[in-house]
Amino acid sequence: MASNGSYSKVQAPVRNVHTNLDQNVIQITEDKLLLVLNEHLDNIERKNEWITPLGIFIAIVTTFSTSNFKEAGFPASTWEAIFFICGLLSFGWLIRAIYIAYCSPSIEQVVEKIKNSSGN
Repeated sequence: MASNGSYSKVQAPVRNVHTNLDQNVIQITEDKLLLVLNEHLDNIERKNEWITPLGIFIAIVTTFSTSNFKEAGFPASTWEAIFFICGLLSFGWLIRAIYIAYCSPSIEQVVEKIKNSSGN
């Protein structure tokens, strides 16, 4: 930098210039866009639904494997069966939630849906 505050001009040879200025325009009505975005928001929220069944499944498995069931209103074998069935149900719920999270659409798929909703 020169003492007067101005920068010296350096000439550098330019070997290549790459341009990426092409644009795609998507025209869509507000109501169609809101429908697609609301659906995508629901899918994003559903991506984290696996946490609840995993917590329940871990709690049931831990209880089932560390407890000696005793008679409390029902026979011990009934309590054991209840916990076993609840464990199976929570495991099924967990598998379903993981499948939903895995199959959730990507941003590219949402953009394609917006393009298709625009009527092109």
